[in-house]
Amino acid sequence: MRSIIYKLSVASLLMVAACSTPQKTVYFKDTMPQNPSVIVEDIERRKETTLLPDDILAIKVSTISSILDKEGMNPAPIFNLGGTAYSITPSSGLGATNTAQNLGYLIDQNGFIDYPVIGKIKVSGLTLRQLKDLLADKLKAYVKDPVVEANIINFRVTVVGEVAHPGFVVAPNQKLSVIDAIAAAGDIPITGRKDNVLIVRETEGKREYARLNLNSRTVFSSPYFYLKQNDYVYVEPARIRKQETNDFMRVYLPIISTLLSTVLAVYGIIAISKQ
Repeated sequence: MRSIIYKLSVASLLMVAACSTPQKTVYFKDTMPQNPSVIVEDIERRKETTLLPDDILAIKVSTISSILDKEGMNPAPIFNLGGTAYSITPSSGLGATNTAQNLGYLIDQNGFIDYPVIGKIKVSGLTLRQLKDLLADKLKAYVKDPVVEANIINFRVTVVGEVAHPGFVVAPNQKLSVIDAIAAAGDIPITGRKDNVLIVRETEGKREYARLNLNSRTVFSSPYFYLKQNDYVYVEPARIRKQETNDFMRVYLPIISTLLSTVLAVYGIIAISKQ
């Protein structure tokens, strides 16, 4: 009896240790040859973000003349008072940590914003640089030497699947790679597939699906490496059987441990009573 109890105890300890052993996840395996070396590759210029319907734009107008005005008067206050207040709640990791109220201009489904004084302006399909130039040109009729700043305040992607913290990831600077998004979502655990990450993108009434292999450095040259606003990133589980095994261990291991503890306690009481 004592021998059986001892074997059960050792087996349970080994089982718990095996389940709790940390396992590391590796990216870009083909960049790590057996003989360490330096690999140098050309970097393709990232395409500028283009504006899309449902983007919310924060636009600020200033002028050189307002800076030089001795009375401190701003000749263009009306252009900074428009827009609607939006609540932007970013995921942790990128962007602000608290819900913030932002004044912005929503791009409608036809690609227009309604701007003070000027009225409807077609902006969909433009880059932020082109938008600034367009607004500065239109504002010259009202403001001397206008300076325009603009950014997308709701630039976000959705990361779901086998990651630590699925949800929204916000990028205030409009630059977000798939690596950035996954890192902000808590990384891919050992149970997730890094070689088959799915990117879903909606562009001009069409839906695109692309697969990325994060085990290979070729991912850096993919047109889907840098994400666009409202992209979806999905990480598949490594193996269904592995997930089922994890579920089994999570549910039944505590029960097995409790039963074993009870058996050991009863055995101890019996052994003491016989003395």
